[in-house]
Amino acid sequence: MIDSNMGKDTMANNTVRKEELGELALRNAEQMAFPATEWEANTLAEVLALPRVTVTRPPEEQLLAAGMLPYDCHANCFAQAANDPDRVSRHVCGWLIYSSDLILHSVVETRGHWHCLTPQLVRAPSQFQFIPDPFIEWLDTGIGGRHAFRSGVRLPKALRKYPAYHLRMRDELHDLMASGMSAFDAREMVDVTLGAELRRMEPI
Repeated sequence: MIDSNMGKDTMANNTVRKEELGELALRNAEQMAFPATEWEANTLAEVLALPRVTVTRPPEEQLLAAGMLPYDCHANCFAQAANDPDRVSRHVCGWLIYSSDLILHSVVETRGHWHCLTPQLVRAPSQFQFIPDPFIEWLDTGIGGRHAFRSGVRLPKALRKYPAYHLRMRDELHDLMASGMSAFDAREMVDVTLGAELRRMEPI
């Protein structure tokens, strides 16, 4: 016999998780939908010429048990490097390769091994390709802490091969939500239409 309270708890947890994922999707859509510039195109070409490494992502439960924060890769890696008593952990900022985009990301390198320390709310591959970027520096802006800069330019969330698609995806997401759809369901619908179309285009 199924405990009715257990079933209610599961439904409540699923609802909360969908709300979290919906908020995350909306935030990501906004951060990825910025105007295209010549600087972005040139920087994308420069970064793609840099060497790549393979990064391993430990199990989510292991990262959470270690106190790592979901979707806060820079803080996680800063903390790991600063609190390593043996001083063998090195915080490295660069670009996670995702389809036709390069996502600004931080990992830790320890004795030649590369690790991602950031838990994900959705299932993610245990390994991924990453481009360490030696031209990224972290500067204190005095208006909200430290931020990543490259050759004097504050970095966006990503370098995009097809910027127009992200603008369309953001607008479609807003239109669906304006019609009464939840952020989670709207993101699911956009992903199977424009998202799938974007993934079919030539990847990086």
